[in-house]
Amino acid sequence: MIRVVAFTVILTSSLPNIVISQEKDIDYLGQQPPGAKAELFFNGALVKHPQGERRSFNVVFSPKGDEMFFSYYKATTERPSPEYEIKTYKRISDEWVGPETASFSGHFWDVDISFSPDGNYIFFSSDRPQPNSANSDIYYCIRLADGWSDPIYAGVEVNSSFGEVYPSISEKNSLFFRSSRPGGYGDDDLYRADWVNGNFVNVKNLGPNINTSYGESNAVIATDESYIVFCSSRPDGNHRQQIYVSFQTGDNIWTKAVPLGAEVNTMAEAGAPSLTPDGKYLIFKKSRVPDRGLYWVSTTVIEELRPD
Repeated sequence: MIRVVAFTVILTSSLPNIVISQEKDIDYLGQQPPGAKAELFFNGALVKHPQGERRSFNVVFSPKGDEMFFSYYKATTERPSPEYEIKTYKRISDEWVGPETASFSGHFWDVDISFSPDGNYIFFSSDRPQPNSANSDIYYCIRLADGWSDPIYAGVEVNSSFGEVYPSISEKNSLFFRSSRPGGYGDDDLYRADWVNGNFVNVKNLGPNINTSYGESNAVIATDESYIVFCSSRPDGNHRQQIYVSFQTGDNIWTKAVPLGAEVNTMAEAGAPSLTPDGKYLIFKKSRVPDRGLYWVSTTVIEELRPD
């Protein structure tokens, strides 16, 4: 039984020195993990929306397995804004407690949450007011002794006036994200930046083996940067949103992206991917009814595409 209560997180953090600390076994809301066949994740939804739709997506667990965040489309006809917020579950005394609106969310358009590999930072996108931008930007919070810090703007190297979303950070302190800034291969391209002494610098486009004129987004980097999964609407997927993978073979050198198999990419579309901190499972969202909802599958569907 999942209860809703208030809670406090007791941990410390430093800037920014990512060291992976992870328990071997993670309890994923008490569910039996899937194999190579995609299965519904938590019956397809984490919140019961007033309109009955499955509006949960972008599910991420902390490396220690004691906290989970997800994005939620909360808008209703009566209350259309903010459209999105970030919600959380907390594992207390071997029981998952939630969902609650995250301490830093609920007042603005907040979406696309991710953890750093050490669990001491969370990244997300928001439309909260910012003098250097008129669109969505990337922010992060630091884990404190009593919860999470107020959101911190990721800076003008990463953020632009054209909109940035879906941040994902590796153990090498590289931040991957989507930007609509000009100069790419399409209207939406994937980029990376280095996190050095608390600043994001050296922004680079991921190149034509990943980015195309069809637009790319929803990128998640493997913690060791060996591969990246992302979404695109290309002709080989009948212009429906599908999930692709590209493998990194050198510094910012990527194999030509290929779509994941039929367990992930279907006529129901596939989006909002995330990787569990142990690297064993891919969680994603199918958008179209009657299959709409959250799913997960073993990352063997990724590994079988890795070049020899």
